[in-house]
Amino acid sequence: MPVRRQAWGLLAAALLLGACTRGEPPRVETLHVFGSTTEIELRDATPEQSQAALAEISALLNRRHREWHAWEPSELTRINAAFAAGRPAEAPPSVLDLIRRAQPLSDASEGLFDPAIGGLIAAWGFHTSSYPVLTPPPSPDTLAAWRAQRPRLADVTVVGNQVRSRNPRVQLDFGALAEGVAVADAIEVLVRHRIRHALVGMGGDVMALGDGDGKPWRVGLRDPFGGVLGSIELADGEALFSTGNYSKFRESPSGARWSHILDPRTGYPARGAAAVVVLHRDPLLADAGATALFVAGPSGFERLARRMRLACALMVTEENELLITTAMTARAQLLRDPVPLGAPLDLGQDCAGIR
Repeated sequence: MPVRRQAWGLLAAALLLGACTRGEPPRVETLHVFGSTTEIELRDATPEQSQAALAEISALLNRRHREWHAWEPSELTRINAAFAAGRPAEAPPSVLDLIRRAQPLSDASEGLFDPAIGGLIAAWGFHTSSYPVLTPPPSPDTLAAWRAQRPRLADVTVVGNQVRSRNPRVQLDFGALAEGVAVADAIEVLVRHRIRHALVGMGGDVMALGDGDGKPWRVGLRDPFGGVLGSIELADGEALFSTGNYSKFRESPSGARWSHILDPRTGYPARGAAAVVVLHRDPLLADAGATALFVAGPSGFERLARRMRLACALMVTEENELLITTAMTARAQLLRDPVPLGAPLDLGQDCAGIR
């Protein structure tokens, strides 16, 4: 799967909620797709419901893995090869859907979330499942050449079942959106099988269905400096997405940690943020928004959160400082106190969006 984040630990607290159940005992299934771990906890579901739903989700995610992988042979790598050769390519419906969903999110983020930068991700060595990355970084000349012909998702057009790019440097990598789409798809499968209570976590990103045995699902927040930062309760239909510099990274020549999240404006790893968390009812917006805020950094946090209508968000900076919205303050229970960078930002009280 395209490189993104490994916020493992988010689901752990949720899976420890109460041993008693309202009906059938809980079932926890672990799947290994997209280059990370997917955990699904089902509550109040019969064995027949659970087995059928989990089998469908497993088949769906493995099919998406074959279609969306950014560096192993896939439908996406075939499309990227066609772009590099200046040719159009036929695309499966799931890839066409990713492009259509990503374009407005890329526009809203002012291009800070941009799935067209897969070639840059590869140049930095982040098309891998082995971390930390030890290969040499791209040279300044390579990055300057990339910036001079910077690829953008706006370069990609869809006509029928074909995609084409006017810029041969476009290499699609949907790592900052694919988990949001996949989580939403998994929830849809569960609902179709009449399962009312479940928690789906992919690489640490979580979406809730129903509740956790009569009370909200509680999930932990990973601290970029080690351990657990705090926790958040999730209501039915809420998604919690995070990104950070804590697992997928490489070291700079000075020994600083370079995150796998790249800034399309500079071509270099984004700096300033150590972790970002977004809570929203739209998992796609939460997924793309977490990446965009990380790239925006502390100086761009408020402006971009307003622009993308992310009322429930927080950032821990590389200097252990905290930027947080008032809505997130009301939802998150922090176990320690990073140094606040001003008062909480009033972006509205509705975590589903700014009113």
